[in-house]
Amino acid sequence: MTNPETDPQPSLVVLRRTFPGWYIDHDPVLGRWIAMRHRPLTTQESKAGAKCFLQRGCPDRLSTALTDQTELTRRTRTAS
Repeated sequence: MTNPETDPQPSLVVLRRTFPGWYIDHDPVLGRWIAMRHRPLTTQESKAGAKCFLQRGCPDRLSTALTDQTELTRRTRTAS
C-alpha cells in the first residue's frame, strides 16, 4: 500500500475520478489536499453552506468533505 503523503498520485487519481466537478491537487510543501469547484456556486448553494474551496490534511478527509459538499449541492438543487 502506498503512503499518500510520499506518493499522492494514486489518491489523486481516485479523488479526481470520484469528484469530476472539482479540481483536486496535493501541495507537497504544506502537505495539504485541496479541491476547488470547476463552476461557481449558485446563490442557493452559497446560502446552504456550500464551499468553492476545500483543504484537508489527508485524502480521506478531503474525500469525506467532498462527499458532504456533493450531497449538500444535490439537496439544494432538489429543494429549488
